[in-house]
Amino acid sequence: MSGFAILLIAAAIAFGLAKLFRLPPIPLLMLSGVGLHALANIWAIDVPEALLGEMIEIGLAVLVFTAGVELSPRRMRGGTREISIVAVTQFVLLGAAGVLTARLLGYDLTTALYLGCALSASSTLVVVRHLQSRRQMFEPFGRLVLGVLLLQDVFIILLMVALLKSPGGAVASALAVSKAIALGGLALGVHKWFIPWATRTLQLDDEELMLGALGMLFAFSGMAYLLELPFLVGSFLAGFALSAFPMNGLVRGMLGSLSGFFLALFFISIGAVLTMPSGQMLGHSLIFIAVLIMVTVLLVSVVAEAVGYSTRTAIETGILLSQTSEFSLLLAYSGVASGLISDQLFSMIALITVSTMTLTPFISREKVAWALMKLHPRYRRGETKCENLSNHAVLIGYGRAGAQTTRLLNEHGLNVIVIDEDAVVIRTLIEKGVPCIQGDGSNKRTLDRANCKQARVVVCSMRRTQDARTALDHLKGSAVKVLVRTFEHPETAMVRAAGGIAVQTAPASAKTFIQWTDLNLEAK
Repeated sequence: MSGFAILLIAAAIAFGLAKLFRLPPIPLLMLSGVGLHALANIWAIDVPEALLGEMIEIGLAVLVFTAGVELSPRRMRGGTREISIVAVTQFVLLGAAGVLTARLLGYDLTTALYLGCALSASSTLVVVRHLQSRRQMFEPFGRLVLGVLLLQDVFIILLMVALLKSPGGAVASALAVSKAIALGGLALGVHKWFIPWATRTLQLDDEELMLGALGMLFAFSGMAYLLELPFLVGSFLAGFALSAFPMNGLVRGMLGSLSGFFLALFFISIGAVLTMPSGQMLGHSLIFIAVLIMVTVLLVSVVAEAVGYSTRTAIETGILLSQTSEFSLLLAYSGVASGLISDQLFSMIALITVSTMTLTPFISREKVAWALMKLHPRYRRGETKCENLSNHAVLIGYGRAGAQTTRLLNEHGLNVIVIDEDAVVIRTLIEKGVPCIQGDGSNKRTLDRANCKQARVVVCSMRRTQDARTALDHLKGSAVKVLVRTFEHPETAMVRAAGGIAVQTAPASAKTFIQWTDLNLEAK
């Protein structure tokens, strides 16, 4: 049996077990690879090292290409300054914490630098999939997280290039970084001008689009090779060039299954080449995991809140960024290939990366965010009411239809106060003279600040229906009417059971809302 067939069988077994026991597939894929390595000396299982190396390189190329496709500069619009502050602070201080921890544990400076760089950035792949599965891509913390990821990926690419060229001295490192920046500038030009032109001008079918995407991948990888840069730098920049809408969605749809296939083989191959870490390294890995999670959550939460984001947005951002990046694996693999770090260190970085990726879905649950919010001094202290209001309307979540909804309520003789947790939205509303409160619309203290129990109507336009359900619980017992935007029939049933008035997002939803206001909110 060929080595490739053995890898496919191992991948099928891992996915089957993940589906059966409802576990994340990545750790099981890694364990399958470890199992192959262990059984190689017992049974006649022969998976050539050359094949494993090729699968790792192909998987890494697909991994960073996919990460690049998901990140567009457009996601930073409206909050570039705030996003930059959070990204730079996390990257620098978390990296410094990693270097300091490594030095305290007795590692040399080069090893400590690699560990610090490995811990400094978060995973685009894991975070984007998490946001997509929960429909949170356009939440305030979702936009903040995606902007931070984009900047961090750029930072770690430049650092990786500098580290790999460090044996040649400072001049060699600076020259390599300059080449990477120049190639990045070309990718930005393709993203900003060529892709929009090609989308408008060329009428390409699915096969031609796929060939074009692969051609872009090979072109940038080839240019990286000619510039004596890691070819994976070119892979990421190719994805970034294709991240312009609507190309990102088309590429994601066409290459989704293909990328999943190669990523499965990648994680199995990583597991197969790992050196079994010693007890000491396992203990050190746990220390680094604990430092990473605790420092990231605390640091990002404090900084994000300081630049204007709500407490909940800040905490959720910190939690969601508390894992290492796929670029950590790239950095470690490149370091081993260059002889700059040991196989043991590569195994430890891989263990930290996979472990934190696996933990992310569990620690990023809403219950965890609420538990941390209760520890926040502002939450425990409470907040004073900003204005005495009564017989008014409260709009929770401004969103795309916020202006239209506000105008409609005003036409019915109601004063409107808006609750939103997005600092950018709040600044815009203040400039327009719209009464507003920055805060979490599902938080009792925020609702009390807006005197929601004395309002005539509360309109919940939050993206998460569960948040509206929480708000309904807080407003139970009052005479206020609560309209809730829902997305699916089970959500509608939940809202109605809680005493709310559900309005589904459909073409008829605006008409339904207008009819309801006409019948129930005649000006007094």
